[in-house]
Parts: sequence; C-alpha cells; structure tokens
Amino acid sequence: MSRNLYFEDELIEEKFNKFMLGRLISYASDYKADYIKVILFMIATGFLSLIPAAINMKIINDILPQNGVVPDNVIRMSIILLSLWVALSLGGVVAHFITTKVTAKLGNTIVCKLREDLFQKLMELNFDYYDSRPTGKILIRVTNYTDEIANFFINDMVRVVENVFIMVITIICICFVDIRMAAMVILVSIPFGFLMWLIARKLHKRMRVHRNKQSNRTAFVAEDINGLEVIKAFNREALNDEIFIELSEKYHKAFMRTTTYRELFFPLSHGVVRVICTIVIYMTALFIITNHIGAPLSLGALVIVTTYMQRFSGAMFTICQRLQSITNVTSSIERIFEVLDTENDIVEKEDAKELMDIQGEVVFDNVTFSYNQGIPVLEHVNLKVEPGQMIALVGPTGAGKTTIVSLISRFYDIDKGAIRIDGMDIRDVTLNSLRNRVGVMMQDTFLFRGEIIDNIRFSRPDATDEECMEAAKKVFAHEFIMKKPQGYHTVISSQGTELSAGEKQLLSFARLILANPDIIILDEATSNIDTETEKLIQQMFSTVLKGKTSFVIAHRLSTIKNADRILYIDNKGIMEDGSHDELVMGKGLYYQLVSR
Repeated sequence: MSRNLYFEDELIEEKFNKFMLGRLISYASDYKADYIKVILFMIATGFLSLIPAAINMKIINDILPQNGVVPDNVIRMSIILLSLWVALSLGGVVAHFITTKVTAKLGNTIVCKLREDLFQKLMELNFDYYDSRPTGKILIRVTNYTDEIANFFINDMVRVVENVFIMVITIICICFVDIRMAAMVILVSIPFGFLMWLIARKLHKRMRVHRNKQSNRTAFVAEDINGLEVIKAFNREALNDEIFIELSEKYHKAFMRTTTYRELFFPLSHGVVRVICTIVIYMTALFIITNHIGAPLSLGALVIVTTYMQRFSGAMFTICQRLQSITNVTSSIERIFEVLDTENDIVEKEDAKELMDIQGEVVFDNVTFSYNQGIPVLEHVNLKVEPGQMIALVGPTGAGKTTIVSLISRFYDIDKGAIRIDGMDIRDVTLNSLRNRVGVMMQDTFLFRGEIIDNIRFSRPDATDEECMEAAKKVFAHEFIMKKPQGYHTVISSQGTELSAGEKQLLSFARLILANPDIIILDEATSNIDTETEKLIQQMFSTVLKGKTSFVIAHRLSTIKNADRILYIDNKGIMEDGSHDELVMGKGLYYQLVSR
C-alpha cells in the first residue's frame, strides 16, 4: 500500500453517490418509527403555520369595514380569530422546541452507532493501514467528520422533508386562491432549483479539496505533539512553525474557495428569491387588476398569496441552507465509508479453530514476506523451534528480526509459505486465541493514562489486585512502584512521562507476565534497563520463561548468550543458527558481531 504523508492529499477511490446517502440513512432504520412521528408532527405544525394567513384574509375580507360598514359580529369574530392566531403562533414555538430536542437525541444516538462501527473497524484493521497514513488523518474521521454527520440527522434530514412539504402545500393553497399566481410561482422556482443543483455540485468538489487540506493540517499537528521531545531536542520549533503556517495557508485558500460557492446559497435563496417572488406577485396582481383578466383579485387574496409566498421563499431558503450542509457532509461521508469499506488483509476463516493448550512448537515453512509488493524483506525462511526453547535473534538493523516475530502473532500476513504452531497453520486459527497464546513486548513501550495497577491489568482485565502485584514482583517492579506517592494506585499520564524508560519497560514486563502466554516475544525489551536491573531480569528469565517458547531480540551479549539457539538474520533470511559457543567457534557473522 502506498504511504500517505501529512502534506499529501488523500485520493478517494469511490466518489459520493446516492447509495452512500442511502447507506447513511440506513443507520436511522432502527429509529424509523420515531423519525416518522417527528416528520409527521413537523408536517402537521407546518400545515398549521399556514392557517394564520387564512385568518388574515378572513379579517380583511369579512371583519374590516367595507365601504364604511362594520359587520354586526365584528367583536366576537375578532376575538375568536385573534385568539386562534395567537394560539397557533405559541403552538409553533412549543412544537419547534419539541422537535429540536427529539431530533437532537435521535441524531446523536444514530451517530454514536456510526462512530462505534468506525472505531470497531479501526481496531480490526491490520498494521499496514496505520503504517500508510498519519494518525491525524485517521483521528479526524472519528471526531470532526462524524460530528458533521450528526448535524445531518439532527437538522438536515427532517428539515428538508418538512420544508419540501411546506413548499408543496403552499403551492396547493395558492392554487385554491388564484391559479394564475401559482403558475407564476412554479415557473420561477424551476430555474432557481436547477441553479442550486449546479452550485451544489461545484461546492462538493471544493469541499473535497477543503477536507484534504484540513486533514493534512490535523495530521501534522498530531505528529508534532507525539514527537515534541525530538522537536525540542533539535531546535525544530521555528521550522515546524513555518511548515504549520504553510499548511494553514493552504487550508485557508481551500476554505475561502469553498466559502465562495457556499455563500452563493444565501443571497440567491434569501434575497433573490424574495425579490423575484415579490415582483412576480405584485406584477401579476397589477396585471390582473388593471386588465381585468379572469376573475377579480380581492385585497384579502392578494395578502394571503403574499404571505404564502413569504412562507414559500422561507421554506426554499431553509432547504438551500440544508442543501449546503448536506453538500458539506458528502465529503465527510466519502472518507468515513472509505474506512468502513477498507478490506482487511488479515481475516479469520469462517471455520477458524481455537488455539488452546499448546506446547509451543513454532515452524516457519519456506516463508516469504514483503511490506511493499515486489520488495521482499524475508525470502524462503525455514525454521523449527522446539517447545520451551529460547531463541535469540541478532543481526544488522533492518535485517528483518522484528518482522519475523511480528509474523508469529500474525500482525502481518505472509506472501508465501506457512507458519505453524504445534502443527496448526496460524491462518487456520482465530486471531483472538492466537494472540492470547503469543505474548509480545516491543521496545517502544506504551502506557495508558490511569493508575499503575490498571496498566498492568490491561493484558488481563479480570485479574485481581493481588495477581497484578505478584506479576510486578516477578519482574522486580514492585519496589519502585511502592516508592510512588500512592503506590500501585498512582495515576500516570499518557505514555507514562513521570517514569523512567526502564520503569516503563518493567511495567510492560509485568503486563506481559500477567497474561501468562505460552509463547513470549521480547523485542529489545531490556534496552532501557540498567545493568543492575538487567541482572535481576536475567534471573526472572530462568523462572518465568521456563517451559515457554520465547523469542528475544537483543543487542546485549549477557541476554543473548544464555539462549538455547541464536539466529543471525541478514540478507532476507537466517544466515547462522546455533548456540553461543557453536557460533563463536564457527567464526562467522555472529563471531564478528561479538568481536565488535
């Protein structure tokens, strides 16, 4: 997979289409009944909101004095109509509050499900997906983009349905009042709707560029925060500021290009529509009145049509607003579904078996592997490790030592050959059972924000406090833990910045030991431990690793020489295999390494 960097725009393979929108709306299927109720309620309130205009026409035509004559029932009718008018207005306020609250709850509930699916997918994806993208570009999908989709469910979807109904019912009402004006309104609306569609298409393209620049900027910030120590150590603050300014300027230019199209919606839908509608109404009315074409147009009819046209233009304005928001969301949908649709290269077979009660035999059978297609890191590797053996891997940097041990846990899938544990191909067993049986401790230890004891318990959530403490004692971490302010309940920050590198590795050791795997992999696990502690760890190896198959990558001779077998890795394979004494006597590559 090609690598994407913070300054490179991501290419979206599948563009937004109606199926994506349908798929997004399908997340609301569990709440379909609730949405239907909300939409029906909004339609009902929208219909009721048209009644005050009819009341105004009634007042003008039947209550106000005609030729100086006041109707006999003017007071009673005035009280009734005005009371109804006030009740409908107050009811509209209450209805708006209720619908806003209900849709906000529904929208956030639905997006929580979408975000859960997205996070679950990210947890399932293999390492290659993360190797090929900056963290910031992944993070923004779970945060910003899903938040925008929440607004789609909270406001856009139901408001569009509501206002489309209002436009339709308004046109129908105008038809009953005067068909000539209704025809004129329709003629005006058609070209305007086509213009909005064209702008929406342009806006979507601009939003795609805008999203890329936003993603690049976020990726750079996330990368800088993670590498802050290195930045300060090499005085890179000023240079990184310049890079950030450049990325921000590119984002700003993309944002302004998007804004140009986005803001076209407002003057067109708000100002232009109202002006055109008003001109059409009054010109049509004037034409009808002065030329006496058709039935005469009463003052009340003119007022009600004018009011309905204001309602019509308001609904059209709202739809244009929502159309703008939906257009913004489309580029977010593309990126979210890009994650959800990413095929995971490492998948379980439907009939995968559980890996249980293993002895610990590990076999590499003619294994070939490459991170990038066509560039193999390992070629035709053959290896058989007996149960309980301790295997040390040595060799130059980049030779493939970490790759070999990563393949045992199936963090990556091999290109050719097979890896077997107790005769079972690891591709035929469940990933969960495989990784329960194979414990890994990498050089770059990672600790989570929280209590020390919870960081140890991370590998086995059901472990008791006593079991966690016992694991810490086995790796000689108990003493330094007890010196902390609250002992095992001391809260450490993310990455454990309050701890030394050696202390963090000891906690990682304890976490690994607590899981009690049958096969143990230690990748430079003693690199940050002082000599005195290393001696204690060597004692721990003789007890904790006893009877367990283990793979150790190390550069300290004191760790390597006690291994049952030492593998010298180079030139895409195993160059030498034997005990420390055997390889030294052979005076080959390992001998040269020891001599150096």
